[in-house]
Amino acid sequence: MLFGRFLSRTSRSVLARTRRLTRRNGNYNRDDTESEKPFETRSEDGKRFRYTSYIGICLILLICAVSKFLEFSGPDSQQCRPIWMYPSYARIDGFDTRFTPLAHKYHLYLYREQGKDKEPLNGNEIQLDGVPVLFIPGNAGSFKQSRSIAAESANIYFESKDILDNQVNTRNLDFFTADFNEDFTAFHGQTMLDQAEYLNDAIAYILSLYEESSSYDMPLPESVIIVAHSMGGIVTRLMMTLENHIPGSINTILTLSSPHAASPVTFDGDILKIYKKIDSYWASQFDDDDSFFSRNVSLISITGGVSDEILPADYASVADLLPPENGFSTFTTTIPGVWTPIDHLAIVWCKQLRHVVAKLLLEMVDSTTHFKTKPLYERIELSKQHLLSGFEDYANEYKPLRNPNRYSRSPDVTYESGVDVLEGKIHLNIDENNYDSISDYKKLLLPAKEDINSWSFDMLTTVENPRVLFCKKVPILGSQKNIRCVHADDDVVDIPKSSVSNFTPGDSSWDEEGHEPFRMLSLPGHVLSHYDFIIIQKPTKEEITNSNFLYATLSSEHHKETNNATPLNIVFKGETMSLMSNSGINSKTWEFPNLWNSLISYRIIVTSDDSEKDQFEPFLRQATFEPFETKWHVNIRKIKQLGITMHNVAPFIPIDETQTRLLSFTLTAPPDTNVTMRIKINWLLTLKLLFIRYRLAIASFLATFMSLILFYQFNYFRNTKKFISFQMASSCIIKKFGLYLAIISIILSPVVNSKLIEKLLYFFDPVGLNDPFVSEEYHIYNNYYFLGIRDIFTGFIGLLFGLMTVSIFFLLGKIVDIVEYAVILIGRRKLNNENTNSTQTEERLFNKKRILGCIILVGAVMFYIPYQLAFLLMVLVQGMTCVRAIIHQTRDGAKRYQEWNNLKNYNISILLFFIIVSIVNFPIIIVFFHNVAIKWESTFNSHHNILAVLPIILAVVANSKFRIPRYHRTIDWYILFALVLYITFFSTVYGVRNLFWIHHLTNILGGWLFYGCLHF
Repeated sequence: MLFGRFLSRTSRSVLARTRRLTRRNGNYNRDDTESEKPFETRSEDGKRFRYTSYIGICLILLICAVSKFLEFSGPDSQQCRPIWMYPSYARIDGFDTRFTPLAHKYHLYLYREQGKDKEPLNGNEIQLDGVPVLFIPGNAGSFKQSRSIAAESANIYFESKDILDNQVNTRNLDFFTADFNEDFTAFHGQTMLDQAEYLNDAIAYILSLYEESSSYDMPLPESVIIVAHSMGGIVTRLMMTLENHIPGSINTILTLSSPHAASPVTFDGDILKIYKKIDSYWASQFDDDDSFFSRNVSLISITGGVSDEILPADYASVADLLPPENGFSTFTTTIPGVWTPIDHLAIVWCKQLRHVVAKLLLEMVDSTTHFKTKPLYERIELSKQHLLSGFEDYANEYKPLRNPNRYSRSPDVTYESGVDVLEGKIHLNIDENNYDSISDYKKLLLPAKEDINSWSFDMLTTVENPRVLFCKKVPILGSQKNIRCVHADDDVVDIPKSSVSNFTPGDSSWDEEGHEPFRMLSLPGHVLSHYDFIIIQKPTKEEITNSNFLYATLSSEHHKETNNATPLNIVFKGETMSLMSNSGINSKTWEFPNLWNSLISYRIIVTSDDSEKDQFEPFLRQATFEPFETKWHVNIRKIKQLGITMHNVAPFIPIDETQTRLLSFTLTAPPDTNVTMRIKINWLLTLKLLFIRYRLAIASFLATFMSLILFYQFNYFRNTKKFISFQMASSCIIKKFGLYLAIISIILSPVVNSKLIEKLLYFFDPVGLNDPFVSEEYHIYNNYYFLGIRDIFTGFIGLLFGLMTVSIFFLLGKIVDIVEYAVILIGRRKLNNENTNSTQTEERLFNKKRILGCIILVGAVMFYIPYQLAFLLMVLVQGMTCVRAIIHQTRDGAKRYQEWNNLKNYNISILLFFIIVSIVNFPIIIVFFHNVAIKWESTFNSHHNILAVLPIILAVVANSKFRIPRYHRTIDWYILFALVLYITFFSTVYGVRNLFWIHHLTNILGGWLFYGCLHF
């Protein structure tokens, strides 16, 4: 409040100073001056604008504070460990302009881990003895980012090959990497095309190197494995659509934090066109079951989750791009042995993840074939095994226990004697205290087939290799035994350790001494129905020492509960989940089919019995099923409060409406332990995650409100001949229409999410690059409009952004007042000797100097600079026009005060609007200057359309001659109002996903303003 009072006093002092300076040149009309006071200083009604702005300022400060100081905890806390390596890079100079026209801009390197890989050169010959892998960096990425995964693959192959199942057919990896001079791929579509063209040429050259290698003793490779980071994943998909792509040269793609589902920024229309081209091409390929894509191409997308503050993790989804037989997306919190979120840059070097990725790549290799990889089915199954938690139906559909007819074998014994037979509800506990009293084998009889669907089997253990068999009786054939069994080895999965000393799941991730993970097996009744009994072999004495254990439970108790609570229910009363004690391990799942909105975060408050005798602490598995995200909350009895964030249904991301979108929690607790959990909404965590998903909305909302201000100003000017300030216009808009705007901002999200409205909006979309009906045949839809929100509950986000937008303009008003005051003080002495009665507005619109300047600028745009840079220059010129208008207003006396006031207010409003549009244009300017910095001779080969900026140039020239648009015909005014209101509508509804188009609408408006100036 003190800050607001200070700004108000500053504003009033500026106006008072202006009036004092004006008095010195003669009397002035008091009504004119008083009418130009900010609305809030001359009317009690202005309080609404001030108070609205104060609320918005508080929201901005709150979001900034929680983003900076509210830290993630538990499974959302990043636990990456540092790494060491001995890298070397050999630049391949032979890949020059003979093979690619982009050789002077980009370069190709071969990575070698010192002391393990072969030296890159033997004389003049490149030494290649492995399987080719190409690493593609992302936006502003470095070729050196390849070193982490490349070094770990060398470590595993040359030092720890015994950890691989694929020891016979695998080979070391020859890691090639592209140096793009840290290009800004995300900002510029042509840069993306250049990289894709270069990489296709690079792959052709890499394959030719193997043909020329005299020492290569395997079948020559015909394809290259791709590992891509960030936008490199999109470049990879683009490569396969270009004419210079060699068919069949890419069949295995692994991407790290790549935005497959949507472009992360929409500043350049070429990027949106490229995305649409890629998606259409890939869809057509996968629609053909006999295409190379359908039969051979695998795409695995890994994202770091909430720690990625550069790219929303939702954007890494590939569910709508390819069938599940060809790939999937997963989160690092899901991956066994990783169990930690990872930020956008660390995902290429995080110790736990790079080990899993390197191991997976080596397991996929088949050096005996020309493709150098295993068949598609095996690659996907290996990816499931390494990258999914093991609890997903998708991950388990081909595992041995689900397919007994294929994997069952006759055991060495029949287990008819010498075993301890148990039936009914069974709770088996084996630890060092009762070890001697436990028989060597436990035989758990399963219920009859008609009753078994309500039963489940759960096992939790610290034993690294528990020996469990699932057996069924079969008719005796000859001398064969009458039982067949399936080993559970492949179905037992690692999960994070939950003990009093563990506070995050990452504490027990790969290579963490003293925190080895637990192992778990959980089977529902429909899987148990394939078998007649379970055999559990007692672990050895060494496996059960030092507080180790094995718990197994076979029970028909109600293990799953569906809760239909909505976020609104949770706001008002919360929801409670309770797990009652029994003599074995407790496990229960709660499913919330209505908690699917990724924008909302929750808090779970845990209460539980205290015990110092339990061998593990209660833990909670949080899961969504599409995308495959699992988070483990360990030691919840001690932590007590759990932060729940998720990635499920998200703004601007396609969803399959036939798929289940529920949020599930599975609680596992020690024997004789009661646990109660109460779930509430975590408002602060919700606000923290809004900025990541809605950064583009800032520019869209600013353009919306500024165009609305322009409409009000022009309408007022037409009726009164007075062009009021944007501060006063803002106040009037909030006073007269604030309530309506608030209601619209809340209800607009669910309105634009209806199918009928979406059809209409897409029909009238001038851009046409965002089709909400991604695939009606498969019920895959998207919501591209407004904020992309799909329910009424989160409609408050629109109001929140609206309040923050109003506050930004309130602060801009204060900044303008301060700048105006400074200009008056600085320019006062300069104008003492000027002729104050000069009639600047009567001069000719163009003279030789201005014509020459315009011709030079037009030529520069046509042949060298992007039109966005020309626009920025016009913003600077417009700024100088505002300075001149302010200075002349203070010098010209009473008879021209209102005229100069109109010119000042008009030019300041146009300047602010241009500054907002500059947000859209600035990324392209960054790309341009980056190309200049690297001395790329073809500095810029796109965005040279002079018509995209010429009307703005003409309007700025007219403004610099102190001309204000005037229209003599009513229809001309209506066209102006329609243009400004359409910019308001477009920025609101289409703006977030089509920011680049706001510039083109501004350009059209500039042309019409110039036309109005001709009537001056």
